[in-house]
Amino acid sequence: MTTRIDPIAAVPSVAAPPAARLDWADVAKGGCIILVLLWHVVVKDYLQIDWRVGVPVPGAWGLLGEQLLPLRMPLFFTISGIFAANAVSRPWRAVGRSRVARLLYLYVLWLLIHTAVLALAPGFPTDRATSVGGLLIQLTVTPSNLWYLYALALYFVLAKALRRVHPAVLLGAAGALSALAAAGLLDTPGNRGGLYQNLVFFLAGLHLRPHLQRWAATATDRRLLLSLAGYAAALAGTALAGAGRWLGSSLLVSVAAVPFGITAAVRLARRPVLGGVLAALGRRTLPVYVIHMPVLALLHRLLAGPVAGLNGPGRALLVAGYPVLLTAVVLALSLALHRGLLAAGATWLFELPTHRRRAATTAIEGGTMSRTVAPAPAPAPAAPARADVEEAARWLSGRVVHTPVLHSPAIDRLAGARVLMKAENLQAGGSYKMRGALLAVGRLATGRHTGVVAQSTGNHAVAVSLAARRHGLAATVVLPVDAAPTKVALARAAGARVVLAGTTVEERVAVARRLSDETGHPLVDAYDHRDVIAGQGSASLELIEEAERAGTPLDALVVPVGGGGGAAGACLAASGRAIDVYGVEPVGCDSLARSLAAGRRVPVTPAPTIADGLRPSCVGELPFAVLRTALRGVVRVDDEEIAEAFRLLLLELKVLAEPSGAAGLAGALRLAVGRTDPGRLEPAAGGLETAAVGGLEATGVGRGRYRTVGVVLTGGNVEAALVARLAAERLADPSMEGVAA
Repeated sequence: MTTRIDPIAAVPSVAAPPAARLDWADVAKGGCIILVLLWHVVVKDYLQIDWRVGVPVPGAWGLLGEQLLPLRMPLFFTISGIFAANAVSRPWRAVGRSRVARLLYLYVLWLLIHTAVLALAPGFPTDRATSVGGLLIQLTVTPSNLWYLYALALYFVLAKALRRVHPAVLLGAAGALSALAAAGLLDTPGNRGGLYQNLVFFLAGLHLRPHLQRWAATATDRRLLLSLAGYAAALAGTALAGAGRWLGSSLLVSVAAVPFGITAAVRLARRPVLGGVLAALGRRTLPVYVIHMPVLALLHRLLAGPVAGLNGPGRALLVAGYPVLLTAVVLALSLALHRGLLAAGATWLFELPTHRRRAATTAIEGGTMSRTVAPAPAPAPAAPARADVEEAARWLSGRVVHTPVLHSPAIDRLAGARVLMKAENLQAGGSYKMRGALLAVGRLATGRHTGVVAQSTGNHAVAVSLAARRHGLAATVVLPVDAAPTKVALARAAGARVVLAGTTVEERVAVARRLSDETGHPLVDAYDHRDVIAGQGSASLELIEEAERAGTPLDALVVPVGGGGGAAGACLAASGRAIDVYGVEPVGCDSLARSLAAGRRVPVTPAPTIADGLRPSCVGELPFAVLRTALRGVVRVDDEEIAEAFRLLLLELKVLAEPSGAAGLAGALRLAVGRTDPGRLEPAAGGLETAAVGGLEATGVGRGRYRTVGVVLTGGNVEAALVARLAAERLADPSMEGVAA
């Protein structure tokens, strides 16, 4: 029986750092999408119904919607600019697909869907193409109701192309464009006006991010009231003076509205129930945005007639609450449709499909495999998305150990930050590999497969063996001839057939594929597998959510990197939150760092290291597709630093982690203390500021802007002899005296 260690809830809490994180950004996005839905319900459905009532309730709903116009989309685009700040500085090859091609793909795809569905509701009052020419116009110069996607792609291209122009010049020009469009001095057919007016807010989020973060950090109830008063005064002044079309008046009202929206979001984010609901919705705005208009159109056709025919008290009651009720229905149906489409495998409706191509080499755990090993490699599957991690977490709930989050004041002092450690070394099978293996094998079991094949240096093979036994499948696992005896024994104890083959990944892959062909059992790859990545990501998601519940939300997350599946899952779990994710690689085993610098996967010849689980010769294809745009940076650590982290865990927390599992803590400490060593990610001189690594910009942990850092302790399967050696080295090192005190 595994001994559980007290979770984070038992640790004295510290004040949450609202400035360092952008939790409020998800809350703001959630609030904005609700306001967008409410506005569309009011204008396109509610006000189209002849209510025949003697009170001006419908007009009041319309007036309310108009007063929120300066807030909704400007705040939405400001948040989008904040989240785009890091990506703008990265190479085109790293962000062109995820930031531009994906948005344009979704715009074109959903424009076609909207055009088809809206044809079923010809009376629905919304912009739609009724001819091929009209459709071409919407695809090019005058965007449709989906103009937000079109605008984001265009804004990102402009911001990246003009990133060397001084921000004041950009904001001034964009502000002038916004003012001219709002005053009616530019031709703005369709939704082109929104395109012109909101560029300034995207650029403001992009270039004024530090100022907006500081504003959020100091948000108080008093600031909320003052910013609300400023917004209300701007609205009232504009209305009383009849200045709605004056040059610059609309822009000034929105400039007053956005600080209020940020402040309100920060305050709501600190309310666990309401803030949690809005934040969860804020992480799902894209599917709601693209789905809700056809849903509303069909509901309008279905309900408008019967509602208009109501008489008596029912009409009086409905006229007051109908917009809220219908907004809730549209929102619920949009979310349900999104979930159903994902369950049906229609991820292509929300993600840009991966190009299916035959590569000269196929990435396998620990390296590359020549075509002579696999003459016809299967097409690469699409990279997973955040929704896959969330779905994996739901599926794994109750099936895996909900491991505790650990905390040590002594480690906090070394790091200069609060360090929260997810103890996946206590997971079933001794590592977080169990999560991905259980999900992948579980889904294969539902597909009536009778067995699986896997290869790895140890932990993944152990996890697949245990998962197969749980689902009643046969398992064959291929390990190197010099594999750790502990891991070999664990795989055999789980009932797997263990095959020892060579010392290189190429040798193991060749044997594993031959066994897969002979048995007809599918090969469960250690990280180039959607379910494996999503399952591993559930560990990071649990850490993120538990830290939020405890009032200490993460600002950064550090994960060891072997093939990159766990780090990719961490990036997906943190997606939509302002959490900087770092990977950690042993010195000389830095395929990911080199790949990020080159913009393509670069194999290495792994150097010897005590972290045997972090020695693949090349990062995986699917993980790299995620990491190249989502990872904040890579930290290289040497064996001495890994051993030091191992000893800290053992002596401070009485936790036994294998060196590969302790590497995450070593990386967090390296970021914090800022030791200099060529070739590593280092904070800039004078403090923990920024430094470039692998083409990415990275920010230091301790004594800098990060106040709470998460670390995933990925595994605990370690040989007794190595434990004794590392512990003895620490006891014999006089420089370490007093650390445990």
